[in-house]
Amino acid sequence: MIKSFLVCDSIGYPFYSKRTNSSIQEFEPEILSGLLSAISTIGKNLFNKEIANITFGDNAEFGITIISKELFGKDKSIYFVFVSEGSIDLKKARSLCTNIFIETKQVLKNPHEAKLNIEDKIDRILSYKFDLSQI
Repeated sequence: MIKSFLVCDSIGYPFYSKRTNSSIQEFEPEILSGLLSAISTIGKNLFNKEIANITFGDNAEFGITIISKELFGKDKSIYFVFVSEGSIDLKKARSLCTNIFIETKQVLKNPHEAKLNIEDKIDRILSYKFDLSQI
């Protein structure tokens, strides 16, 4: 079950954040996006790999799944972050991320313009095309 959804870049800038379940404590998106940026940098330097999953608990019952999309012509990636209890449907999650990326690519390239309309665009995609509870 998806508890929270975040869209941020590899530099640590949060574009969008949505808590989908009141059982998860509210957090500042800047803190999580900064942490993911740091972990990503370490992963690229040590393993030459993008960040994908972080799990918590003895049986990995809680986790963070990150799907990244590279911005061509820019030296950064966009992270689509799913905070969940249990596993998620990766096929549906990737489809959602691709839709959001296509619809918001121009805004994601320039963080200073991001707050202008990205929240409305992502909310519309989540309302009409995808249900986070089904991912």
